[in-house]
Amino acid sequence: MSQVQKYPAGWRVLHWVIALMVLTLIPVGLWMASRAEADIWGALTNTLYSLHKAIGFSVLLLMILRIVVKVRLKGPPYPDEMPRKLQIAAKSLHHLMYIMLVITPLFGWAGVTAYPALVILGDFRLPAMPFVPEDEELAGRLFYIHGWLAITLGVLIAGHVAAALRHLLRKDGIFHRMV
Repeated sequence: MSQVQKYPAGWRVLHWVIALMVLTLIPVGLWMASRAEADIWGALTNTLYSLHKAIGFSVLLLMILRIVVKVRLKGPPYPDEMPRKLQIAAKSLHHLMYIMLVITPLFGWAGVTAYPALVILGDFRLPAMPFVPEDEELAGRLFYIHGWLAITLGVLIAGHVAAALRHLLRKDGIFHRMV
């Protein structure tokens, strides 16, 4: 088997920071949504919403940076031994995850702009998304779409993690490209 090249250190750090943020967003999002559905409002619910908005917006900004890095720097090639169909599947999953990691927070941002609920912590506010009017009915639709996009993203992440574990168990070197 040929030597597998690693991603540059900065790229790996960016990957893991975004991964930790997204893995925080999912349970926080589910928890805050369940509290809202149960009509439980208070300091904890507000904190969960604020945390979710702050982390979600940060993921959006970091994904923009990550896309710029991906466009400017070529990632390491897959090993020659890796079947072409598997390479195509891996690239497709990565591209789909990149898309979802941008549009999911965009829908959340649009929702909090339409609601409006842009305050995150103290006096700190997210900027309003341009061209999104204040309209609670629109906000409800945007949050509904955001929720389904997040569920879809969660499924894609589960597939990504399963594939990574498969590579780790097979000891084919792919897993170590991002570690």
